Amino acid sequence: MSSNRKAPVPTLGELRPVITAIAALADAFPALPGPVEIGRVVTRHTVALGISVDLHTTFADFEAWRTALGVDIAGVEHMPLATVQTLKAYGTFNGVPVVVTAYGPVYALAQAA
Repeated sequence: MSSNRKAPVPTLGELRPVITAIAALADAFPALPGPVEIGRVVTRHTVALGISVDLHTTFADFEAWRTALGVDIAGVEHMPLATVQTLKAYGTFNGVPVVVTAYGPVYALAQAA
């Protein structure tokens, strides 16, 4: 039996803390690369309204986000595949969850260091 339930769409009022956090990030770290998305994010422990950053650029861009969020390098998830690898960091900014994911070729990780 299939369900036709749809996830509730957040209101602008519910998104206010996320929008405020993005504005504060832009003020504190104007050089951070985008794009960013706001909405529901899956953290290590829950699903919450937050900020999602998907980087298809360089791992150096991921490193800039990781540093800005204060995520310890030991907390980064590394998921290598045959030709692509993914890095994922979970952080918070102004109490709002932020999930940063970077994608790149296997050889690129050494170039970011």
